[in-house]
Amino acid sequence: MKRFPDMKPVCSVAKDEDISKAVFQALSKIDLPDLTGKNILLKPNVGRKAKKNTAINTSPDVVKAVFDYLRLNYRADYFIGDSPITGVVSREAFIESGYSPLMNCKDLHYLDFDKRKPLTVKITDGRILNEIKVTGYFKEFDYIISIPVLKMHMHTGATLSLKNMKGMIYKKEKVKLHQLHCSDAVKKGFKELDIAIADLADVLAPDLAIIDAYYAMEGMGPSAGDRVKMNTIICSTDYHAADVGALALAGMKIEQVPHLQLLSERKKGIRSIDDIETIPGDIAPFVTRLKLPPREIKINNCKVNLIDFGSCSACLFSIFQFLTHNDKVIENYFQEYGQMNIAVGKGIPDPSAETFLVGNCTIHKKHQGIFIKGCPPTQSSIAETIGTNERSRS
Repeated sequence: MKRFPDMKPVCSVAKDEDISKAVFQALSKIDLPDLTGKNILLKPNVGRKAKKNTAINTSPDVVKAVFDYLRLNYRADYFIGDSPITGVVSREAFIESGYSPLMNCKDLHYLDFDKRKPLTVKITDGRILNEIKVTGYFKEFDYIISIPVLKMHMHTGATLSLKNMKGMIYKKEKVKLHQLHCSDAVKKGFKELDIAIADLADVLAPDLAIIDAYYAMEGMGPSAGDRVKMNTIICSTDYHAADVGALALAGMKIEQVPHLQLLSERKKGIRSIDDIETIPGDIAPFVTRLKLPPREIKINNCKVNLIDFGSCSACLFSIFQFLTHNDKVIENYFQEYGQMNIAVGKGIPDPSAETFLVGNCTIHKKHQGIFIKGCPPTQSSIAETIGTNERSRS
């Protein structure tokens, strides 16, 4: 169907216990260009080592269904890849999450985005970014499909198809987005991270967004929340429409995800589900209200005091893993020295000499506390440093 500039963007939604049927149904309702002969990238969110279908990474079942649908309709060259958080090896993350059958498929080429020398791309309309280093494979694709898992995010409200494109950024360049500073006049009430993600749309906007809500994550996302089975797929050739549509299905508004709100203001575009033509027209049967991420990160442990100023989700996840798996270390410390202070993030105030400084963003305070290096450090290295400190003080 021919579409005109003043027509609303289309967002297709489908639900089925058989998630491959949901993928086929959703994709069949939108108009795709002729992709014959193109280099097509399938870009899932595989940023961490996590088991299959835990809602931490995109489900390989969804990605396989997308691949099956496309190759039934288009003879093209297909690629799959991502760049995970610092400290995680891409191939290991893909294998852990159940992608081995896809990686071994002769018609789908797996790429480790971190293995090729990066490209620097200019961001002409950025408010806080004027350039960014991306994977060297970036310019080899004719058509990019962002396939994120729908999940809440403690720093950005939610992570969807635009934020998923952060996985195109080269290695530790991703950390740069958490270390930016700008004036209040530029921020206008927004965080630097949100402004930076909105800036990325200038160069990293995907051609097609397919949002995996087979298993979604609510609460303490992107990695420590609770899994919710939704059996739903959302897709659109307008990534902004797909993201706003996914928010509506999660019971959220655009104001709860600041980088999407910023995009709406810049483009004078989509602000709610009312600005989108949904297929089907009534999406009420698809709505599952997800628990939002907490406004403030708190630890329900009187033995530990978390000092968080500008952390990233990777370091926070390591801290939560440490707290979950090291009761004895924490108890021994508490019995001997009292409450444990853990500081994380680039903006921490001057710490006491007994404060454990977690992650490389705290290195500027390393001589004032007990520094635990890593980007991020593992939960075992946190436990080892704290245990070693206990023994040295005994």
